Amino acid sequence: MPNHSRLLRFILILAGATLILPVWAGPDRLPHAGKHQPMTSQGDYPFDNQTIPTASTTPSPSAVQTTGEAVAPAPEPRGSNQCSSRENNDLQKSLLITAFSRVNPSTSNAGALSNVEQQLPALLGKSLVATHRAINPVQINESLPTAAASSDNLLAQQIQKLAHAQRTQLVLTGEIVDMAMAHPEATYNPGLYTRFLNGLFDFITIKNRFDKRERVFSFKVNLRDGFTGQTLFNKHYDTYGIWGIRKEVGFGTPLFWKSDYGRQVQGLINMASKDIGDVIECQPFIAAIDSRPGQTQITLQGGANNGLRAGDTLTLYQMVVQGSETDYAQHLVRLVNRNAAIEVREVYPSHSLGVISGTTYLTGQFLAVAP
Repeated sequence: MPNHSRLLRFILILAGATLILPVWAGPDRLPHAGKHQPMTSQGDYPFDNQTIPTASTTPSPSAVQTTGEAVAPAPEPRGSNQCSSRENNDLQKSLLITAFSRVNPSTSNAGALSNVEQQLPALLGKSLVATHRAINPVQINESLPTAAASSDNLLAQQIQKLAHAQRTQLVLTGEIVDMAMAHPEATYNPGLYTRFLNGLFDFITIKNRFDKRERVFSFKVNLRDGFTGQTLFNKHYDTYGIWGIRKEVGFGTPLFWKSDYGRQVQGLINMASKDIGDVIECQPFIAAIDSRPGQTQITLQGGANNGLRAGDTLTLYQMVVQGSETDYAQHLVRLVNRNAAIEVREVYPSHSLGVISGTTYLTGQFLAVAP
């Protein structure tokens, strides 16, 4: 039968190509073991990526290093283990997400993916909202300097300013470390033999070590407390996928997600979102307080939109600002428990009115922290 003959001919061609690929490929067509490095982020990926090809077109940045798991939050305002009773930790925390800067901007040129600076944090925000009901993100198009270009104290002070301006409890920043292709010519200037292999690999849709169109995706996230600027969580995520698109598509478009590279990126975003969301859920709800010296009635910058109700009780903390002993015009912020309760009396959408128990009078900057 004609159909059977065509099928048999294709199977024979495919079998022959599989047998002779190791011979045809030669040493110059195999991935070089010396140009691969192990995964730098921790945890198991939802896909089988054991190594990352180092892009030959851009040098490996020194910033690409393991940053480890979540950093322990400041001990003073974290009196109880919030993660042990998440059902009682439903107050919605406000989160500011900045744009993610690109450490190596040229690595996003292939496919015109420069909009990753805004799209990646936006996708993280959408994923957080979809899976964590206690998170309310706000995004801005401004990004912060990379960690290598600024001291941690200065970054902490910038975080405090941004959080104060946007009235948010938490701030998420990040960097796109690398998006380079291991062998750009395999996608954009392939020879006859490479075109044949690319077509064969696209047809069988099975990833293998002979496909040279590998592309790295690597980024870092940093979650900080908006009141102190202290880091709560930071981690480095990376993966790679096959990028065979030869035109400008932009990051996050339907065609981008159809590619193998896009699918690997989506899996990595989901992983990062889960990690970030778990850390945020473990933080207590904190609201800034507007008050006048000598008065026990205060205004909380949080209300019904955050889940507060009349009769709720929060703990009073004072923000103590200390000047740096080594750096001029820099300071550190710590929180001190004043052992006073705040009872919420009136609740409005974005703010609440409360009363401080006892004879405590406020002088300075204070916060209300959920138990």
